[in-house]
Amino acid sequence: MEAFPYDAAELPQLAIPVAQTLEGFLDLRWIALDDEHAEVRFAVRDALRQPLGLLHGGVYSAVAETIASVATVRAVWPDGFTASGLRNSAQFLRPVTDGSVRVSARCRHRDDREWLWSHEFHDDRQRLCAIVDVTIAVRRPR
Repeated sequence: MEAFPYDAAELPQLAIPVAQTLEGFLDLRWIALDDEHAEVRFAVRDALRQPLGLLHGGVYSAVAETIASVATVRAVWPDGFTASGLRNSAQFLRPVTDGSVRVSARCRHRDDREWLWSHEFHDDRQRLCAIVDVTIAVRRPR
């Protein structure tokens, strides 16, 4: 898939072009995107590392919230709803210092107010490196 797999009809009018946002900076490469599952890959580069050379913990949270938000908004926007992050919880299992990271997200629960996504982060050797759960609030825009 493309860096930004959006059809203009699937999302609200964007206030800022995606390429100029944190999502653009992260340079996510979308592999899959639907209401139940999403998958991305991104390269580990210096701008995403902390000073000791490890992938910064905040990157995991930012990537997970981006995936969950995009997937949820894409699903609920046609019905007149929007979505935004409500809670983010990360468990770090092993450091990543180079290569790329593959993230697989699965919607574990959804109702008319919240969606819960679970994300698994794997390194190039297919090792599980982090698990991040994100709760997305679903609301009517004001």
